[in-house]
Amino acid sequence: MTRRTYVLSLIASIVVALLLRVRFMFTPLSADEGGFVAIARAWGHGRDLYRQVWVDRPQGLLVVFRVWDGVFGSSTVAVRAMAMTFAVLAIVSGATVATCLSGRRAGVLAALFIAVLSSSPVLEGFIANGELLSGALSLAGLAAGCLTIVGRRPARWMFLSGVLAGGAMSIKQSGIDGFVALLAWLVLALVFAWRDRRLIARWLLLLVGGFVLVLGALALHGALTGWHDWWFAFAGYRLSSRSAFVGAEWPRFWDTAHVALPVLAPMVVLSLTIGSLSLLRRVGRRKEFYILPIWLFMATITFASGGQFHRHYWIILTFPVAVFGAVRLASVPARWLRIGLALIGVAPALIGAMRIISLPRDDVPFRSGTERRAMSGEHIATWFREHRMPAETMYMMCSNPAFYGMALEDPPFPYLWADGLRLVPGAREALGAFLTSTATRPTFIAIYQPPDRCDPSGVSGLAIEKFYRPLTVIDDVQILVRTDR
Repeated sequence: MTRRTYVLSLIASIVVALLLRVRFMFTPLSADEGGFVAIARAWGHGRDLYRQVWVDRPQGLLVVFRVWDGVFGSSTVAVRAMAMTFAVLAIVSGATVATCLSGRRAGVLAALFIAVLSSSPVLEGFIANGELLSGALSLAGLAAGCLTIVGRRPARWMFLSGVLAGGAMSIKQSGIDGFVALLAWLVLALVFAWRDRRLIARWLLLLVGGFVLVLGALALHGALTGWHDWWFAFAGYRLSSRSAFVGAEWPRFWDTAHVALPVLAPMVVLSLTIGSLSLLRRVGRRKEFYILPIWLFMATITFASGGQFHRHYWIILTFPVAVFGAVRLASVPARWLRIGLALIGVAPALIGAMRIISLPRDDVPFRSGTERRAMSGEHIATWFREHRMPAETMYMMCSNPAFYGMALEDPPFPYLWADGLRLVPGAREALGAFLTSTATRPTFIAIYQPPDRCDPSGVSGLAIEKFYRPLTVIDDVQILVRTDR
């Protein structure tokens, strides 16, 4: 395959990914997107991160949203354009990994597979979620490492790989999968002397050095702004409240698996049944192939370790499944058979995407997994902008952070997601104090969840009964207003 054909094929895959996402530039922000936008903006306005605004994500994610907001704004179009940008990075990086390990034919297939699988609307692939952003950066780090291993780039690119891996983990903790895969391969290469041990040792030092540099910057910022608060958000919350071992939502796993498996299973089946003998022969000659199964294994571990199993968690698996499938199918010698098998692998994802894309706008959030609250959040945000007076605030009780992003408002209360309110120590007590105090009490409250569910102590419910009255109903969500407004 000529370089020109290879480049044109990558461009075609990028166009496919953009076309599959462009429809969703005009649908409401998801809860995560709106929440991240609001927290990043509030942080930029001087709020203390992890104190006055809280999320169980490292600073890198909020830096990305904050910078993007400063340059392009935080409209739905701008945020979805961010998702497209990282999707392009993933396509190019995945193609690079596959090309390094198996040639340009595999690179072309990897680009196509990533473009289709990671764009799947039923996996919420169009939203700027942590899984897409961190996965793309993790894949870029893996690509830099592979380029070094096969000799196409100098050793200093392994340092770049470590920096990119650290950046991936700074966006979401699951972004560590590519780094661990590369690290494990280098350790095996050192132990079994697959290359000169001094060279491998140098690569290891550069990789770990780049990663530690980013991690050290995160920790330094955490120490300067409040070590305990940062560490709890970075790791403590997951270890104590939300992981595969503590508070895992296994029923949700089965609920989301039934929409994820039709997207991923065809590629997995083809990977396991086509080209196996050819791949095994290549592994015997080129030990770099071991990176792929290690990466797939680590991605599975990071996917499961989150414990919440939302639809967008499955995006983590789309990248290694796509690259692994591309390397397998690239070994099929007959061109038309290879093309036919590739189409079989992506057809279910494409058909599912077309079904969502063809829906009326108001039905898209519900069918793609973000539920009706995306539409109600948009409608409430519109109402709020039309009816609010200067300095008036609104609280979503105790859900739908998308509102704050779409209303362009800093959240008046730190904990925007119901899980955080339930599981962060002291959060429910803080809610009661927030609603009781005259200085902090919001002007409006949207009752997404009953007060006694958000705060079982009853303090919040009593405060609402005493200081608020019904005002209107928007999309079955009751809006309350302060009696002393």
